[in-house]
Amino acid sequence: MRRRNLLVAGLAFLAVLADSTRGQISGPQTAAQIRKEFVLGQRLAEDLERKDGRFDDPVIVGYVQGIENRLAGAIGVNAAEVRISRSSDRYAWLMPHGVLYISFALLERVESEAELAGLLAHQLAHAHETFVPSQVQATIPILGPACALASQIAPSRWREGRREPEMEATKAAIQTLSVAGYEPYAVLDLLSKLAYEHPAWAKAIVPEDLLNLRAIVESNVEIDVPPQAGYMINSSEFIQQHARLVAATGHGAGKTPVPSLTASPKR
Repeated sequence: MRRRNLLVAGLAFLAVLADSTRGQISGPQTAAQIRKEFVLGQRLAEDLERKDGRFDDPVIVGYVQGIENRLAGAIGVNAAEVRISRSSDRYAWLMPHGVLYISFALLERVESEAELAGLLAHQLAHAHETFVPSQVQATIPILGPACALASQIAPSRWREGRREPEMEATKAAIQTLSVAGYEPYAVLDLLSKLAYEHPAWAKAIVPEDLLNLRAIVESNVEIDVPPQAGYMINSSEFIQQHARLVAATGHGAGKTPVPSLTASPKR
């Protein structure tokens, strides 16, 4: 209980701090605050790992990190370090010190490589928003709209105030997927599924917003998604790693994904 309370208190502090620091110019005082947030992020990460455990399969972690690196490279930003927790609670939590935690349960629910890339691209958009140049380090994270939407450790008032930043992150994720060669709709499909299945996600990722975003992508009005002959949806490597993950959770085999490509939507 004490550890969970620490996580709740830490998240609440980070949410308040994000509102006060967002939009500030990097300077001596900001750099000092950044260092404090970095240390806090490390402590929260340690507590999260004590609470939920950490999944250290190097093959699966390396595979997910490889997709993260591909997405970051496609848009020219720094990749986050990806770690997998053993939690049965579906969450993706971008820590203030640039480490992205994805739970066992959330990865298990992902059904294609494009959906996994969409999840990572969504989080990468948050990281991109919150990384600023500094005289102390080349690029270090300051606090911003970290994603802990489905986790019960996220305060309800924070989840309910996430609608606009989540929309912006999803827009950015759509473009990132397109540049990296993944099906742009994949992030909408994943978030729609999660919002339908989990009330905590639906408080910030509103299904109506996702429908509107899909219409925007189809019309190419606000989001520039260049047409391609084919976008990647799945891969044999995803199938292997997903099966390995499912076996590790002990939940048995679920729906088996099929490798495929899809033509870009006609406009």
